[in-house]
Amino acid sequence: MPANKRVLCRACHYPLKTCLCQWVKPFTAPINILILQHKSEAKHGKNTGRLLSLGLTNAQVLQGETALDFAPLAKAVTDDPAAYRLCYPNPHSVAIETIHQNRSSATALALPQQVIFIDASWRKALKMWYLNPWLQQINSWHFADPPTNQYHIRQTSQDNSLSTLESVAYVLQQTSKTDCSSLYDLLLNMQDQSFHRHKRLN
Repeated sequence: MPANKRVLCRACHYPLKTCLCQWVKPFTAPINILILQHKSEAKHGKNTGRLLSLGLTNAQVLQGETALDFAPLAKAVTDDPAAYRLCYPNPHSVAIETIHQNRSSATALALPQQVIFIDASWRKALKMWYLNPWLQQINSWHFADPPTNQYHIRQTSQDNSLSTLESVAYVLQQTSKTDCSSLYDLLLNMQDQSFHRHKRLN
């Protein structure tokens, strides 16, 4: 084995020195989670879409960029757009914080079977939004009052932005009051492990 090749844990697929298995406590969310992950994001060892695949039994990560990459999902959405929601701010999205008060109104929308998230930088997420017009068929949510970002090891150009894991947790909390403490534990411990590994290397 080459000297610089990292040995990965067979369970969590993180390097053995930063194994997260002791904090992995997977549960099934009330709604299915679909992550559209840009191919460049998949190369980041600290991406949180990867953590979601460990922490949720019904989270699926689909890698790609164009409509062709997501063709089966695009067809499913086109056939039944009401079964989906998209979590992505756009001119037609509504604040997720309002769904409880709107639920009793005549225009209230039933909770979806599946929620789609885009896992990419803001610039690449916008590009994916335009390259995948099928996403624009889906009713979508944005965050009007998100919690404080707890993802500190990567920079972002946007104020009040959340990592993909935090976005998923916030949607689950807002829609079904799901206890997402195990997801936050994964996020915090991944950062802690990465920080200590960086200190050892330096």
